[in-house]
Amino acid sequence: MTKDKIIDKIEKKIDSIEKLHDKESLLCEEVKDLLADLRDEEEESFEDEEEFEDDDEQEEDIDEEEEN
Repeated sequence: MTKDKIIDKIEKKIDSIEKLHDKESLLCEEVKDLLADLRDEEEESFEDEEEFEDDDEQEEDIDEEEEN
């Protein structure tokens, strides 16, 4: 095998490694995005629960006022 062929094979392997690294980076970004989406949904859900609790408290206050 000549040095040029060996160098060509090494360059191809390097290209393959770079492609794998790019895929890993993309996958990591996708996972980060998914986690961010989950975090946003959780915050929205928590905010909705707080609003629901506030509504319940207001209804209780109204009920108490009507009883008096």
